[in-house]
Amino acid sequence: MQKQQKFDFEKINWKFRFSHGGTLRNLRKGRGTRPLSCKEPIHLVIKANKECLYGGLRSHRRYFLIQKIVDHYARKFFVKIEQISIQNDHVHFLIRASRRTQYQKFFKVVTGQIAQQFQKQGLLNFAKNLECEKTVTATPRSNQKSQQKVKKLWKYRPFTRVIRGWKSYQTTRSYIKLNEQEVLGNIPYRKQRLRGLSAGEWELLWV
Repeated sequence: MQKQQKFDFEKINWKFRFSHGGTLRNLRKGRGTRPLSCKEPIHLVIKANKECLYGGLRSHRRYFLIQKIVDHYARKFFVKIEQISIQNDHVHFLIRASRRTQYQKFFKVVTGQIAQQFQKQGLLNFAKNLECEKTVTATPRSNQKSQQKVKKLWKYRPFTRVIRGWKSYQTTRSYIKLNEQEVLGNIPYRKQRLRGLSAGEWELLWV
């Protein structure tokens, strides 16, 4: 019985050995070192708290501010942006870099700058009694407890997946393009995602 449990555990880790972050952080298999590749592309997803962001990331000012920040730091850290799709509550990227440190700096600085610039320009619209307003207790020297509200833009740590193989690469590119067409209203959302597309929708996907 113990051998079978060990085999199942190893099988699960094998399945996610190229992925890290996002909801995987809630599981043991998602808490190790982030797999990154200097030879293969990375699918990056950053997800925001949509309850805390009225109008979503696609609003005019937020959309172009994200584009500006991403373009600036992609050049600074020598990260190639092959694709980007800004959704209402998350952003998809297909990126490449020649060094691991370039990826790490890009993830950290871009997410931090987006949050800071949103706050600075008044683009963070929080509502009361939502998950984004987490109450923490601070204890001053006077031992009197005061309440502070911590507002977080990003819901999870960045999710990344190393894309291995030409088929997986093409599927990821199509998936990101599909997300963009869905948010534009050109293709309706379906649970089957790419498998549910008609011939005409596939043509529209890559016009």
